[in-house]
Amino acid sequence: MKKIPNWIFIVITLGLLIGSKFIFFSKKEEDGFKGKGNMPMAVNYFVAKPTDLNNDVFATGKIGAMNQIDIIPEVSGKITAIYFKEGETVAKGSLLVKLNDADLQAQLLKSKSQITLSEQKLERLKKLIAINGISKEEVDIQENELNSLKADQAFILAQISKTNVVAPFSGVIGLKNISEGSFINTQSPIASLVQIKPVFVEFSVPEKYIELFKKGVDIKFASENTSSEKEYKANIYAIEPRVDENTKTIKARAMYDGNELFYPGSFVKVFVNLQKTENALLVPTECVIPTLKGQKVFVSRNGVATETMVTIGIRNDDKIQILSGINQGDTIVASGLLAVRNKVALKFLKSVN
Repeated sequence: MKKIPNWIFIVITLGLLIGSKFIFFSKKEEDGFKGKGNMPMAVNYFVAKPTDLNNDVFATGKIGAMNQIDIIPEVSGKITAIYFKEGETVAKGSLLVKLNDADLQAQLLKSKSQITLSEQKLERLKKLIAINGISKEEVDIQENELNSLKADQAFILAQISKTNVVAPFSGVIGLKNISEGSFINTQSPIASLVQIKPVFVEFSVPEKYIELFKKGVDIKFASENTSSEKEYKANIYAIEPRVDENTKTIKARAMYDGNELFYPGSFVKVFVNLQKTENALLVPTECVIPTLKGQKVFVSRNGVATETMVTIGIRNDDKIQILSGINQGDTIVASGLLAVRNKVALKFLKSVN
């Protein structure tokens, strides 16, 4: 009989060992995983229930003046008189500064004399034409000369009025940059003039609120410069008709006409309640898991975790509105979300608020 080579025995032995490993250990591991899968996972939970949702938007705003300018003269000249005091309230149209107009007054006096003579000459010509002493053309020429002189006088009066620097609106005048006797030109600021009542609050909100953001909506604001928590009310009167490309926000202004004094340029905290939603379903922020396809939560169905895709709405400090995907009374997994898998049995520990 031919002797069987030793290597054949070695191959058969290795084959039996490998085969027994797959048969024995794979079954053991499968049994182990099954046993582990049947063990419930301990988690905290949240029960979805309807609640009223205040859609509060918070922003940083800035106080602005309805009217604010640097007072600059229309013509150059020497200052002959200053009629305002720094920091005082001035009325619209009140004279603030007077520039030297002596040369213009002289021109005006000359113009008045020329007009008087021209009017007298015109009267004589009209008497002559009445007796056919002159032609109608001579009267027309004299009337045209008189009208030209009156136009020159109107120009002189306009130049004189420019030497009177008046307040274009009522407000508080700031610190002066001039003195009597100094020469100023059309680039020289005299002082600032600011209308401090009423004022507006300017702020921006994300563009997703554009459908709710409307004129007439009331806002509340509080000063950032004081420790007082007192809030004031303003009303939105204007909204920018475009979205800022860089910040993706829309800008608005709300008017405040109260008694409290706010200086333009100061910053405030703004609170806007755009809409109140009744019977909204809110879940804690940590319950919602972002995915490539959207957002999901784990809902308990008969004590088993069930992966559920949801549509989210408004967020507040610690909760998110769920628009679709869950119903009132559903139990939502609120902890251990990194370990929870679909169809895993659950053991509930405590409810979260």
